[in-house]
Amino acid sequence: MNIINNTMYNKELILRYNKFYAKSYMIKNFIIITIISLGFTIYMMTQGEWAYAALLVGILVAYFILTLGMQKLTTNRMLKKSPLVDNPMLQTYVFKDEEFDVTNINSYSVNYNNIQTIKIAPDFYMIQTNDRKTYIVDFKGFETEADKAELGKFFVERFNLKIKQK
Repeated sequence: MNIINNTMYNKELILRYNKFYAKSYMIKNFIIITIISLGFTIYMMTQGEWAYAALLVGILVAYFILTLGMQKLTTNRMLKKSPLVDNPMLQTYVFKDEEFDVTNINSYSVNYNNIQTIKIAPDFYMIQTNDRKTYIVDFKGFETEADKAELGKFFVERFNLKIKQK
């Protein structure tokens, strides 16, 4: 296997990454908190504690709004600090059978055994290594759709990923 991907690290990619991260955070955390809160709210309503039930719903709404606000502030702070906004950088990935090469200012290889997780966003792969480095592989950066499909199949087989059918 020798699949090449050229990903442009720029403001647009940062925004797409943050949107994906915020959505996955909300799905993982907010749904659980909502279910627990609704359980307590229903219990309080059955006990006739309407004020406490309303307070709990209000706290849940406030938590949701604060979470969205924090995500927005974090994104804005990241955009202000990131040198990629003013100086976009092209990062080239070459995916091979046992490792992938990364080339930007420097060149180095990452062995697949060092990969902790791979997440599939609607328009990129997010690869995280054991040493907490994150690589974003933009779907637009593949030379052909066949290359994207082959890499996706490789990730599914090698890392037992589940890909949602559209």
